[in-house]
Amino acid sequence: MGIETIIRTCTVAELEQAGALPKLLTAYGDESSIPELGKVDACFATYRAMETSGALHILGAFGPDLVGLASLLVYGLPHYAGRRICAMESFFVEPHARKGGAGIKLLRAAEARALALGASALMISAPIGSRLAMVLPRSGYRETNQVFLKVLA
Repeated sequence: MGIETIIRTCTVAELEQAGALPKLLTAYGDESSIPELGKVDACFATYRAMETSGALHILGAFGPDLVGLASLLVYGLPHYAGRRICAMESFFVEPHARKGGAGIKLLRAAEARALALGASALMISAPIGSRLAMVLPRSGYRETNQVFLKVLA
C-alpha cells in the first residue's frame, strides 16, 4: 500500500522551506514551462507580496514530502459586476505521485478552497496536450477560451 497524500493549505514560507521544492519546480519546468518566457524561476518575494495582499492562496500535496501544489488567485471580475472567481496560477503534481490520485485530490481541494474564499468559478489553464488538459474535461471543466502568447520584450 502506498503513502497517503495529505492536501493542506500552506504559506509561501512553508513552500520555501520544503526540501522537495527544488525538485518539484524542476519537474514543473520540464513539463509545463512556456519557452518564450524563459526558464522557470519562482520569485518568492512576489509570491509573498501576493499572499500578504490576500490574493494568493496555496495548497500543498504532501506524501510525506511535498509532491504537488496549487496556487490560487482570487479576485473580482469588473465586467461581471465584481463576481469573484479563482484562477489557478500554478497546478502541478510530481509524475510519481499521480498514480495514487494525488492530482485529483489536489484539484478537488482547490475547488473547495476557491469556494470557501467566495469564488463562484475556478479557471484553470493547462499546457496543450498535457495530462492536465486531458483530465480537466473528465473532471467537469469546460473549455471556454484559448490562450495566445506573443513575446513583447
